[in-house]
Amino acid sequence: MFFLKKNFIFVLTVLFTITASQAYFKKNDTGEEAFAFLGSFYSARSAAMENANAAKPSSNPGSVLQNPAAIVLDSNQKNAVSFSWQTSELAENQGYIAYARRVGAMVAELSYGWIRYGDVDGYDDLGNETGKTYSPQSSVTALSLSLPFPHFQFGSTIKFATDLLANDGTDQTAMALAFDWGVLWQSSSRKYGLGFAARNFGKMIRAYVDKGDTDYGLEEVFALSGFYIPGALPRLSLYSELTFPRYAEPAVALGAEYVIGSNLFVRAGFSRTWLDLSRDFKELFSSADRPNETNNARLFSLGLGYAGSSFSVDYAFSYLPQNLGMEHRVGLGLRF
Repeated sequence: MFFLKKNFIFVLTVLFTITASQAYFKKNDTGEEAFAFLGSFYSARSAAMENANAAKPSSNPGSVLQNPAAIVLDSNQKNAVSFSWQTSELAENQGYIAYARRVGAMVAELSYGWIRYGDVDGYDDLGNETGKTYSPQSSVTALSLSLPFPHFQFGSTIKFATDLLANDGTDQTAMALAFDWGVLWQSSSRKYGLGFAARNFGKMIRAYVDKGDTDYGLEEVFALSGFYIPGALPRLSLYSELTFPRYAEPAVALGAEYVIGSNLFVRAGFSRTWLDLSRDFKELFSSADRPNETNNARLFSLGLGYAGSSFSVDYAFSYLPQNLGMEHRVGLGLRF
């Protein structure tokens, strides 16, 4: 009873999220989800490792974007602030800012993320220019709670998302509520561990047009992750994650992080959908079997990072397929 009273909000959020997640396997309508941008928010450190680092606890507030149980603050640091910003062909201006604070045994975090896609020219149904210019934009505000134990950590996040495609006629800003929940396990040696997360389960509460349909699923994803620190190379951390989206192909991500000295980090990541991996395998035997396309938004990523006792800075570079260019991401962190 004492545990439930002390952590009532945390427990209630987890139970509600599990209940809302039961609709996951009821249908498979590929490409029919709304608010697909929810999965595009992550830190520069995570981007450099293709988001494969979800199983290892971190003091970076951006870690909760992959698993709400991942945030951990040391006893001598009660607060953490994180800022990340990116630019690419897919989004002209995208970033997030997060603040985490240790509250007793728990860590609470408040974050806000935004995407500005730039100006888009309007066209009618026949493909003719209308002379109108639109500025689509998206945002998400989230509250996360995590609770650590000696070997396990639990976490949950509630999100309020908005998405404006245009502002013409009956168009309006769409809104949605989404939920994440996750758990981490670490061995007593802290050299390997596992994580499980459910991300972006929820419901639209306002349609894109006045009196429109809100019966669309969000970008719902189950993710299983792990990390391993080899005994022969204690400065190296290896990461992996399997993702199972409701509206897209399952994918695998691999990442690595190596410490140079005590403060400098070198990172790399690779991710592919299972379908793309099968196409890659076929190409080894017959290039004619491989279509000229890919299911994934990034082919590989590289990055550097510096982490001091109270300050950190990260940079990530991602190469995009199909002539989409490159993506650059910068992150800053402060702990006190």
